[in-house]
Amino acid sequence: MREIIEFRIGEAEASSLLGKIGRSLGNVRNVRLPLKDERVRLIGELDREFNRRGRSFYTGWSISRHYTPEEMQSAQLFALRPRSIFEPCGEMCGTEYDESEACPLCGAGARQSTELHLEPESIPKRDLSFTIAREMVISNRLAQALQTHGITGAGFLPVRGPTGSLLEDWRQLTITSAPVDVVAPTLVGNDLFDLDEQGQYRCPQGHVLGLNRLSELWVRKESYDGSDLVRTRQLTGARRGVLHPKPEILLSPKLYRLLRELKVGRLVVEVAHLT
Repeated sequence: MREIIEFRIGEAEASSLLGKIGRSLGNVRNVRLPLKDERVRLIGELDREFNRRGRSFYTGWSISRHYTPEEMQSAQLFALRPRSIFEPCGEMCGTEYDESEACPLCGAGARQSTELHLEPESIPKRDLSFTIAREMVISNRLAQALQTHGITGAGFLPVRGPTGSLLEDWRQLTITSAPVDVVAPTLVGNDLFDLDEQGQYRCPQGHVLGLNRLSELWVRKESYDGSDLVRTRQLTGARRGVLHPKPEILLSPKLYRLLRELKVGRLVVEVAHLT
């Protein structure tokens, strides 16, 4: 498995401090490096120096993981990485959430109490998409295929427009299986150089592990009920307006192969581990 980290750095700062590393995109430099490259450590040191002056050296980052065919073939589970994301989300279109049992500290536990309402024009013409609040929307084609192939752990609910009209081409995909528990050595933090040692984004009740998952995902084997579609009990992220901390979504090898066979677009996964 190869891990690649990508930084977006202001061109002026990158040019003066990093030389010719990366690719210029005008005012921004795109820098892609192997995660264990010594230059990654240099970028971290520069960012800490910038932080002391109230600034950030890089404006964005992401980690991608690339696997051999053998690693994909032997995987026990796959963590789904949402790529087709759109707005407005359900709450902005009339979907209601019951927060009476939500954690007052982190916001976890809010329950969708009405059918999902969305702007039909905003839904991408794809089989699988996510709102910015991570509500999952699938095409009727995909919903029928999942049911035909006996995919377990999946529920299918209607999707309606803001005025309540049924959107016949779409279904909300829900997860009905028992949640699984995230365990070590899963690493969570603000970013690669800030593991949130002060616990700013960690819920003291254990609902939210932190802002971002930084490593591959490991889950407790005893908590997995064998379903094809699963979510984690513990969440990542932060409550910001309509955005809530979110679980990781896991696919069985059977479900992953089916999505590949159906040529579901923008399907990005990572290997997840049972331990």
